[in-house]
Amino acid sequence: MLFVTFHGGSSKDSINQVYAYSTGSGPQKDPSSKSVLNMLYLDQLSELRGMVLANGCLYVANGSKKTSNILCFQGSGSTYDLVSTFVCGNLNSVNHPFSLVFDGAGHCFVSNQDTNVVAIFNVGATGETATPGPVASYLTGLGLTGTFLDATFVASKVGTLPNVPPTPTLEDGQGGLDVTTTGTGKDEKVSHSVRDLALANGILFVADEPGGCVRMYDPSTGEYHGKSTGALKSPTHLLIQGTTMYVTAGQEIWSSPVPTDASNPTLNFTSVFSTTLGDVAGLAFDLADPPNSYIAIRTSKPPQILICDENLQNPQQFTVCTDSPEFLLFVPD
Repeated sequence: MLFVTFHGGSSKDSINQVYAYSTGSGPQKDPSSKSVLNMLYLDQLSELRGMVLANGCLYVANGSKKTSNILCFQGSGSTYDLVSTFVCGNLNSVNHPFSLVFDGAGHCFVSNQDTNVVAIFNVGATGETATPGPVASYLTGLGLTGTFLDATFVASKVGTLPNVPPTPTLEDGQGGLDVTTTGTGKDEKVSHSVRDLALANGILFVADEPGGCVRMYDPSTGEYHGKSTGALKSPTHLLIQGTTMYVTAGQEIWSSPVPTDASNPTLNFTSVFSTTLGDVAGLAFDLADPPNSYIAIRTSKPPQILICDENLQNPQQFTVCTDSPEFLLFVPD
């Protein structure tokens, strides 16, 4: 199955749920399920983003600006019931979460669009709860004036953002995430900031959308290990498939071998997919032999998901959506 989150919100075509689509049988007209997530108050779901299967649970980033949390569900097939609020939005670093990733050693990293930070959490024994971790030792070791947001692991380069407590400003080379805002005064808001996360070979990868790059960090200390070469146009989604990392950026998908040297990693991306349909969002591969790939086209008219071969070639329309698809997650039947 292919789980899909959508842009969501309050408009009449918004989808504030996870849809499930059948895979292995070609293009789909309708989803097999329009309500994967079961909870008492469905109006608490809004602007869903990243999804992760880990610890026997399905974790979903609930990006609503009124709620902002990570929810934990358990289930099977296309039915998952709410178990807990895994990460609450009562921390000053958690605001408009976009993505999350687990390191397999008891930690979860969460990227937050409106604070422009990656926060770290300690995962409870059952996987159903998490507590804030300490600010990264690399950041505290920089000796900067000021206080970082709760549980900050990767910080914003700019320390003065609208509706966010002031934090230290980082210099070039210190690993701060770029950010842009629009508006002035009380109307100012963050417009482009941190996006997706990935973790492999002892390296935490962070998509810096306004910076046009993927940045790399030590997942234990937060030490900055540099960024990808070249310039990517608005990188948003990351996916590691085998030994290859993919990043969606604008109307393209780029790939690079996953670095194996954690102390001196390099990312050299080359373009492997391009479309004129619209901006690309999430990407997923199924378990067919060879695997099929699925590509969300967020801004096409209408929004849609493509199905391609394992090399992201020979695209066909997999399904048409009423709302913009964001994250894709393949879930074995």
